[in-house]
Amino acid sequence: MRVWFDMHRHVVPLAAVLAGALPVGLVTSCATSRAELAGPAPVGEEPTPMVIASPSPSPAAEPPPPPAPEPARCTAFARPDVLKRSAVVRVVNAGIGRWLAGGVEVERKIAKSRFQGWEIRRLYPGDPCYAGIDLRPNDVVIQVNGKPIEKPEQAHDVLTSLRKAPELVVDFLRDGQPKKLTLPIADE
Repeated sequence: MRVWFDMHRHVVPLAAVLAGALPVGLVTSCATSRAELAGPAPVGEEPTPMVIASPSPSPAAEPPPPPAPEPARCTAFARPDVLKRSAVVRVVNAGIGRWLAGGVEVERKIAKSRFQGWEIRRLYPGDPCYAGIDLRPNDVVIQVNGKPIEKPEQAHDVLTSLRKAPELVVDFLRDGQPKKLTLPIADE
């Protein structure tokens, strides 16, 4: 018994030293006689979880661009250089203010202290209906269908007369030289 007592005296201090130096889980698992009661013994710090980067997605193919809009086409002509009456009547019904505001810019042209005509600054740029018409910026419109258009009421009268006119005739100056544009109006 004395042997056991002496051994116990040495084992207990050794267990205390080991308990201070070793992790608690290891000491308790060694001290227990039943392995199933003991949990797994941790070893050092807990491992850092591994983060596996997912592969970056390959650049997705860009969706195809939308189809280009169909180019504007002019429906004001019954055939080349012949206006449809329905197109002329639409412009007349809308009024001269609407026609001017839609894409026309003009300026009074005065020569020798007198009204000479309306100088075209802009005439529906990009509109296919005006692309083939021989009027351009800096041309000076003097008359339409043989009538002056200096005053608003004159321009209104000329415009309304186009409802039944057989043609549209524009007298103008280009670089000081007189020119004439004639477009028949057809009842389509």
